[in-house]
Amino acid sequence: MVVPTGFINQAQLSNAVMQAAGGLGPEVVRLRHTIGADTSGDPAIFFRIILADWGVHEETLADVAGKITTALFEQLRPYENWGLFPYFTFRSNSEQSTEREWA
Repeated sequence: MVVPTGFINQAQLSNAVMQAAGGLGPEVVRLRHTIGADTSGDPAIFFRIILADWGVHEETLADVAGKITTALFEQLRPYENWGLFPYFTFRSNSEQSTEREWA
């Protein structure tokens, strides 16, 4: 069941995201989220995750990203609990310092 974005308690969702972010580990420098429509028009939650530079090396990035997405899926259950399709974007801390379009 997909829930229209207007029916989501955004404060409650933000609190749940903050709690989940607290247990993600030292490689996560910052986690932000927004709610909107995906390219199909379905309600979605978009996670923007900034990682410590040591967490984005080619040999560790897949493991780090997998661990983070799994933890967020398990703790938030974005589709089941909120009716939102989750999307994840990762960026390194040094990349963020040169490209400021993320808040």
